[in-house]
Amino acid sequence: MRAQSIKTERGPVIRLETPDLLKKARYELSRQHPILLRVSGTAMLPALADGDLVTIHPIQMQTVRDGDIVLYQSLRDTALIHRIVRVEHRSAGRFVVTRADASQALDTPVPIHHIMGRVTSIDRDGELIEVVQEERGVAGLFRRILDWLGRGWRV
Repeated sequence: MRAQSIKTERGPVIRLETPDLLKKARYELSRQHPILLRVSGTAMLPALADGDLVTIHPIQMQTVRDGDIVLYQSLRDTALIHRIVRVEHRSAGRFVVTRADASQALDTPVPIHHIMGRVTSIDRDGELIEVVQEERGVAGLFRRILDWLGRGWRV
């Protein structure tokens, strides 16, 4: 899913055709300012729909994990929003493998420093959807069991 425009907390809307889109996004996020970005396309359905306005917060590289929906710089120097499938440790460093939700094909792995931010909320036609990060370990397992049991009790 390509980024269409970015609106920072303190600045104007930045358009995709702006040559320094990636530079401005990286700058705002490096200053710990979240950015608003309108997405286009259907590559991330059902998580993100065409026209959704997403909030992207800065991300610490050590907290990047599978399942995160992230804004990153592709190897072709375009801004993309895809889901992290896995983090790989290679001799050249850490890389992330991403994929659009509606695609079967994996994207070309990128160095972890290409990740600029994590999608934290989605505004879809005025309805705010919080993106919850999945818990891991024992706490995550316990939460999934409770959710599963809760679904069974609602029938």
